[in-house]
Amino acid sequence: MKQPLRPAARAALCAACVVLLLAETVVVNVQTTALRKEPKFYAPALVVLKAGDRLEAIGSQDGWLRVRTAAGAVGWVHDSAVGSRAFALAAVDKSLQTKASADEVALAGKGFDKQVEDSFKARNRTISFVWVDRMLKIKTSSAELERFLREGKLAEFGGGR
Repeated sequence: MKQPLRPAARAALCAACVVLLLAETVVVNVQTTALRKEPKFYAPALVVLKAGDRLEAIGSQDGWLRVRTAAGAVGWVHDSAVGSRAFALAAVDKSLQTKASADEVALAGKGFDKQVEDSFKARNRTISFVWVDRMLKIKTSSAELERFLREGKLAEFGGGR
């Protein structure tokens, strides 16, 4: 014989349903970003997220979203790195490429792709991109970023919001 659900179990089940209905799916729209332990740029990274990764938004705080990955990892990602819409590539001519690299997706999400880059370079042959390429290779650790913010009294270390 089945036993009816107790009121506490019924309430928990209803709460779970409401959370599922209200959960928003967001999509990473930058090449890579970190899922962080806390809502801070220098907080330890838990997982590296890539363009196109779908995340379940489960909370928010001061420009950061608390999210859950498809693998179940929970952490924080800055809202500038995600969007609410996924993107799909389609081609009328089936011979055209319909797959894109993470780099292409990130650039296209910002209205910039390989064709635009090549066109710009062709119109501006005197511009050297050596320093841009070097800057893209610079990696800064979370500890270095925190030290910079602290010493400069920036953000939560005195710079206000």
